[in-house]
Amino acid sequence: MRPTTAPTDEGVGKAAVSAVIVNWNCGANLRRCIDAIKKSRHVTIAEIIVVDNASSDGSVATVQEVEGVRVIQTGSNLGYGGGANRGLREARSEWVMILNPDVVLDEDAIERMVSYLDAELECGLVGPRLLDASGSEPGSCGGRPVLLDAIGRKFLLHMIFPYFNFRLKRPDFPTEVGWVTGACTVARRSALDSVGGFDEAIFMYFEDLDLSLRLRQGGWKVCFLPEAVGCHVGGESSKQVLDRMLLASEVSYRYFTRKHFGAVASGLLILLTPVEMALRSALWGTIYIFFTGRRREARTRLRAYLKAFLNDFDEAAPPTRPANIESQL
Repeated sequence: MRPTTAPTDEGVGKAAVSAVIVNWNCGANLRRCIDAIKKSRHVTIAEIIVVDNASSDGSVATVQEVEGVRVIQTGSNLGYGGGANRGLREARSEWVMILNPDVVLDEDAIERMVSYLDAELECGLVGPRLLDASGSEPGSCGGRPVLLDAIGRKFLLHMIFPYFNFRLKRPDFPTEVGWVTGACTVARRSALDSVGGFDEAIFMYFEDLDLSLRLRQGGWKVCFLPEAVGCHVGGESSKQVLDRMLLASEVSYRYFTRKHFGAVASGLLILLTPVEMALRSALWGTIYIFFTGRRREARTRLRAYLKAFLNDFDEAAPPTRPANIESQL
């Protein structure tokens, strides 16, 4: 059922926002992310909650004494969705922002997103336009994924045609979309509560698509706001354990497709996985031969693709598998 009333603490100038940052070994990026949040204009940052998934790089020590920052030590790596849910349970505001520690927002980005939610009562979640470190726009939203998209991805068509990359879009105006990237979103707390937050069975990757789809199923709109802008470096945590994260991505994708496309479709996609891994191996084998500066990455990827080809996910980052994952794949 769609909401019919507005949140209780509205008003752009006095809106209070709880920011939840999920951190795992993100180094100096974490402090830059927080500094940018604290520079936000025309919006009150009620609290900044850093959920640390057992980092070992000392990144948390750089922000523990920063005013308005509260650190929650999980004691283990809960994954992105699990860490976000941990922060959400502590957040006090109706407006909740969830973001990666390698995102730096423009000064007016949060205010623009809150204003949009304030005006669009049926919107439960809104995402900004995120640029990469070079200033390019890789895309931060897309249409509702369907089985055809997933099949196209198995043949690497998404590398050529954005349609197959979860119907990737780059709108120039505010619009309702099928999903927005979880790297940065602002949501109504009531909307997140209505769907139970993130699905913690997804350790890493695709948890944002899953959340967007479940919000839409619950009657909420998911929207993209290009006027709200930020920079997302991207992949800082994943690069540190690339082979494990590539395997985790495949496990999460299987769970996601089984959940949203059904058992038959998921089975078909699993059958196509060896084709995908063979194509990826051919691509990165070529990169290994001709680009000496990327040989280390290529070697890591090739090792992960071989394991996925053989259906060997023992080295996937834990806990990527829900207890009953074998029965769901």
